[in-house]
Amino acid sequence: MHSSLFRGWGCGLIASSLLAFPAWADGDRPVFSPDQAVALALSTHPSLHAAEAALRTSEAERSAAAVFLDNPSATAWFSPDGRRAEVGVSQPLSITGEGWHARAAARHRIEATSASWTRRARQVASAVRHAYVEAVVATGQVSVAQEGAALASRLCIGVRRKREVGEASALDVHLACLSEAQAAVRRLEAQRAQAEALTALSGWVSQPVLADELDRDPLSAVPARAIDRGASRSDLAAAEQALDAARLDLRRARAATMPPIALGVGVRVEDGQAFVGPSVGLALPLFDRNQVDRVASRGAVEVAAAEVESLRARATSEQTTAVARREEADRAVDRIRVDRDEARAALASIESGVLAGEIDLSTAVLLQTQVLQGEAAVVALWGQVAAARIDERLAFDDDALRGGAP
Repeated sequence: MHSSLFRGWGCGLIASSLLAFPAWADGDRPVFSPDQAVALALSTHPSLHAAEAALRTSEAERSAAAVFLDNPSATAWFSPDGRRAEVGVSQPLSITGEGWHARAAARHRIEATSASWTRRARQVASAVRHAYVEAVVATGQVSVAQEGAALASRLCIGVRRKREVGEASALDVHLACLSEAQAAVRRLEAQRAQAEALTALSGWVSQPVLADELDRDPLSAVPARAIDRGASRSDLAAAEQALDAARLDLRRARAATMPPIALGVGVRVEDGQAFVGPSVGLALPLFDRNQVDRVASRGAVEVAAAEVESLRARATSEQTTAVARREEADRAVDRIRVDRDEARAALASIESGVLAGEIDLSTAVLLQTQVLQGEAAVVALWGQVAAARIDERLAFDDDALRGGAP
């Protein structure tokens, strides 16, 4: 009678209380906050250094094309007897606008690489926040597993004592010991998951991270300020700038069908007399009319245009699904409530019920498993809520993901 009533009460507790804020925080500020983790990752992550290098390369290309596309050339000639000599300097100049198109394309490439760096920084920040959440959740799971292991150990000791006075059977002792072994396995598995999560977070921030340094609340990894849904995505802006650069490269390739004209000045000395005059040079485009570059540039425009359309569709889908997922998480928060103190009280009632003989051991093991699974679900579900909110911010390219980073 007592067992069936307690089973109904225990199941009701788990069914009606799968989510509320876990009472992990003790009021102390974390040693290592999510914003600190993001700041460290943004200063050390290799992909951001690669993006910065790409930006500097684009700026160097723009600088190289700032005045002329080609370097000037100089020639000199003299006879062995020194009676004749000639010196000339020339500068190739495009009369078809090749230089203008090249400089404009370089400007768009700078904008594209700058926007790409911005997007990558937000992606890194999002990944770090996810890693932080996973580490916090894994630490919470270890806490739950340790509670279960401690309870199983106490039950095993208590059942053995009851066996010594003839109040428990050998089967009860065997069942209690098996339950303790299962709890130990769950604790070791939770500790392994925690170690993996902490290792992953350490890799992002390039320094060791300990569980005791983290905030106990997974929602602390979600930026506090309101999400900005009106800003355009930087990855889409980068793709559009890259498309503009590709179109200008095509114009440059077409303009390069006509080779540049080399304008210069020369000095000739012959038998002591100097002759100074201008020079003009032109390569005749009879065979090479820049066909390869034109074809390649047309292909690059098609690829860049397809990338813009693909990215635009992907961005819309990401935003729609991210909002839906975050709204579902918010609804879960509103309709489901639990307090981990209630779960601990349930575990204490199970233990006292077994020791008082009010609950048989097999029922106690089942109830213990239900309560611990529900408590672990509390921890995991708060991690899912945090992850949904972080993903929504990344979908809308919210710069709040970077925290206080410049």
